[in-house]
Amino acid sequence: MWRRRALLRTAPGLVLASLAVLPAVTEAAPREDASWRLERGADGLYLDARIPLELPVTLLDALQRGVPLHFVWRAELRRPRWYWTDRHLARAVRTVRLVFQPLTQRWRLSVQESDAPEGGTAALTALHRNLDSLDEALALVGRVQRWRVASSEGLRGDERLEVEFRLDVRQLPRPLQILPGGSFEAPVWRAVLTVPAPGDVESAETSEARP
Repeated sequence: MWRRRALLRTAPGLVLASLAVLPAVTEAAPREDASWRLERGADGLYLDARIPLELPVTLLDALQRGVPLHFVWRAELRRPRWYWTDRHLARAVRTVRLVFQPLTQRWRLSVQESDAPEGGTAALTALHRNLDSLDEALALVGRVQRWRVASSEGLRGDERLEVEFRLDVRQLPRPLQILPGGSFEAPVWRAVLTVPAPGDVESAETSEARP
């Protein structure tokens, strides 16, 4: 009997010790580079981008259990100034929420876009879509097409568009933010595109980057 009680007293310690030696979960390197394409139209700047998004097993398991993931696209248009820091002209943010619906066995993709010009008020738009497969959902999460990131009015041609795509780790449940064996590191993709001449296109390919 005393042996059984001793075992019960030490069992929590054994569980904690086993968790402490689990390997850290890290992101797998993308199989291909991300692609970026900026087009200047008569009424605005339009961005096409594709990210080779891959998720670690931990996040895939969390998705299957109904934990939503939030991904953020952020674009900022800046104009260089030789006498001061760059002037901020416009900002556009696209937030993509992905969640699994157990009752329907489908994936729910919600997209919210906002643009906040300097000194102006942000305008919000929202879209929703249901998908049958996770692969299809992730492909849409990591892709934007004809995303209007700024107005083309008054552009001189020396402006730069700074683009970033990342998983919003702050909206993950706390246990997923700090995993056993090490902290979670989410990949970040960034690109800097020069504003093209009217009717032209600026493109670039970049690999995964970390903060």
